[in-house]
Amino acid sequence: MSRRRLRRFAGFLLVPLSLAPLALIAPRVAHAAPATAALARPAMTPACAGRQPTRLTFARDPGRAVGTLRWRAPGPLRVRVLRDGRVVGETARRALRVRVRIGRTHRFAVVALGAGGRPLPCRATLRVSVRYRPPGAPRALAVVGGGGDGFLQLTWRAGARGDGRLAGYRVLRDGAVLGQTRRTSWRLPAAPNRSYRFAVIAVDTRGRRSARSNAVTVRTGHQPPATPAGLEALTVSDAEIGARWQPSRAAAGRIAGYRVLRDGAVVAQVTGTSLVLDHLAAGTAYRISVQAVDGLGYASRPAPAVSARTQDPVPSTGNAHAYLLASTDQSFADFRAHYRSVGYLYPTYFDCTAGADLTGRDDPLVTRWAQARRVRVLPRINCQRTTVIHRILSDPDTRARWIDQLTALATGAGYDGVSLDFEAGAPGDRDALSSFVEDLAARLHASGELLSIAVSPKVKDIPAHPRSGIFDYPRLSQAADFLFVLGWGLHWTTSAPGSPDDLSWASSVVAYVASLPLHRKFVYGTNLYGLDWPAGGGPAAPATPYEFADLAARLPALGATGALDLASDTFHATYTDGSGVAHDVWYPNASTVADRIRLAQAAGLGAVGFWRLGREDQRLWSDPLIAPGASW
Repeated sequence: MSRRRLRRFAGFLLVPLSLAPLALIAPRVAHAAPATAALARPAMTPACAGRQPTRLTFARDPGRAVGTLRWRAPGPLRVRVLRDGRVVGETARRALRVRVRIGRTHRFAVVALGAGGRPLPCRATLRVSVRYRPPGAPRALAVVGGGGDGFLQLTWRAGARGDGRLAGYRVLRDGAVLGQTRRTSWRLPAAPNRSYRFAVIAVDTRGRRSARSNAVTVRTGHQPPATPAGLEALTVSDAEIGARWQPSRAAAGRIAGYRVLRDGAVVAQVTGTSLVLDHLAAGTAYRISVQAVDGLGYASRPAPAVSARTQDPVPSTGNAHAYLLASTDQSFADFRAHYRSVGYLYPTYFDCTAGADLTGRDDPLVTRWAQARRVRVLPRINCQRTTVIHRILSDPDTRARWIDQLTALATGAGYDGVSLDFEAGAPGDRDALSSFVEDLAARLHASGELLSIAVSPKVKDIPAHPRSGIFDYPRLSQAADFLFVLGWGLHWTTSAPGSPDDLSWASSVVAYVASLPLHRKFVYGTNLYGLDWPAGGGPAAPATPYEFADLAARLPALGATGALDLASDTFHATYTDGSGVAHDVWYPNASTVADRIRLAQAAGLGAVGFWRLGREDQRLWSDPLIAPGASW
């Protein structure tokens, strides 16, 4: 594994459709690198309280005419993104990939949307100058050999990528161009008893040049340092290998440092005689070498390479199912800390578009890290557009295309299956959904893949129910491997305040599932977040979702104390904000989540699941029912 660079997205809580009212469907709700930029200044009006996007930033990868626009928002918020006055997208996330033109200045705007997609007077803007990037300067220029055989060998490391395609490296001797090569080394004749000063610059196909590398002064006849002896490579962990060696001797002058090579490429230069190479792939063999460099930049011959292998990671023995929010590194960090309790991971990678296309991308860091630890990865296929779901299920061409795409995605990307999330489907599509799941499951199973489907909670089967009617539990359980019951939604963001998963209601949901013949296929999902309603809640005063860790810090600062509501088995707190508005907060902690886990376990369901990993009450992971190796 190369050095990992975790993508930075704003950590926030996306609220699943399950927070919509049980009797209504909200069809547009989601579950939910340099150009120069002027700091975004939001346009604030009193109507924008709780709806104001702020702190826009833009980052672009070198060589790409597309970048990521990010912003912050105080709570769940759907926005429209404009580039130079034209709409380029709508999203409920806090980031959007946007195409730009190199060499042009763009003006971005993020506009909050209200009910029905109506633009609100709440926006933030950002001016971005997308400058062309030349290639980065070559690094670690050094000389191998002292010219005793009439030749010198220059070596260097490639610099950072620019926007253009690399044409090559120009080698300068005493300030004049000696030649150009696409390699990272250059062998040249050298007269005896002479001094030369070398540098290297990178050039792209547009003629843009990098800054110069470090300069190296060469005195022919000077002997390079001795090759370091006693090189050892030792396994440290599943991501680290340690290397150590004996000090080298300089023929003249001093030893300036040691270049460490991994599989033939220089990865570091240090002044000491040891180094721990980190961010390596688990269970992988590497060849390590080292060469000494003196004060004039002369490098010794590399020491004979030695091999070491990182440890195999400790595999998961857990059984829990968990959603991972791919747009925040906090969710991945939480998974890394507790992966041994998780058997099935649902990263939020893919969505549907208004045109019924599948969009999204894999995060190989998350996927491969999980699979290396034997956690099965089933990416979430999220579609919360009622009309689009109807088209996918009912239009023969679209239906066939989606089944082909999902099968190819699961097998081609190396996943263990897929997790289907069509919660916004209409009850009239009940039979169409069941048929779709049957056909998709058959295709996936033929390739050894799994199928999980998220289903809305119900205490009995009402086929005409606007929220849960589309889900025929008995028929779906015949085809899918897992049915993830989203066991919350009794109260939601635009309802009156109350527990999202009152324990007596949760007990009724579990009892209904337990009455079904294949109840071992059902995963009882529980929420790990809380809701804060102002002014009595309702559509005019929607709740803001908060993760447990945020509430644990927020409530005491507001003078509020949470107390267990015995009737619902949910924690409740009240406070009045600085504007004199009264708030109601309902949230779970580790003990109330444990009560839901025990409900599901006692009823004989197959597993428990979580929406979603991140900043939940960390005491949850001490529960023996979800401990690594637990029998349930």
